[in-house]
Amino acid sequence: MQLVIFDFCETLVNFQTADSFVDFIIKKENYTKFRWVNILDKILTKTRFLAVLNKFSPELNPSKRLKLLQIRGISEKKVNQYAIDFYNQLIMPNRIMPLYEKMQKHIESKDFVIIISGGFTPYLKVFSEKHNIQAFFGTEMEISNSKLTGQFSGKDCLHGQKIVLLEKYLKEHQINYTNSISYSDSITDLPLLKWTDEAFVISKNKSQSWVKSYGFKEIIH
Repeated sequence: MQLVIFDFCETLVNFQTADSFVDFIIKKENYTKFRWVNILDKILTKTRFLAVLNKFSPELNPSKRLKLLQIRGISEKKVNQYAIDFYNQLIMPNRIMPLYEKMQKHIESKDFVIIISGGFTPYLKVFSEKHNIQAFFGTEMEISNSKLTGQFSGKDCLHGQKIVLLEKYLKEHQINYTNSISYSDSITDLPLLKWTDEAFVISKNKSQSWVKSYGFKEIIH
């Protein structure tokens, strides 16, 4: 059995889903309670403050945190319902079909498929359940009293945190496999791509300069 790991954003779908999901909820709810956070985010972005912060502490991801804060107070029930709507209205119409078809073939071949993404878990859960994917990991939204706090629960599922979650899961569930394969579009997933026996980098329209230096394979779509 092969262990096959897919990133999600710009690997299986052609956009960054985390911020889009928050914007989707804000629009559906007409939720303006924390509009000031959006204004603050724009000011910090314009002044390059967030860019500097990201450079020195990329795992902090302040822009993503400010975005999530804008839906603080939304009920967990509504978030889960919007996750289904988001799946139907945005995720499925925006699949990257060559990679989506590869994922389906791995599933049909009885490979052990896992999705590990910086996207938020509510819609990753819907996607995984709809496609019989054995496990998924994403950034968790913190819930208190059945409502969003506007904070992450635990660490953002990016960079080395993906390996931490993956290795913990494999050990706890005693998953045995013959070899491992990873698919991702981004150099930020270098820890994951280097962790697997075989790595595929997903590139849009043209090759990425860093891919060959690590000996990875590349899929251009």
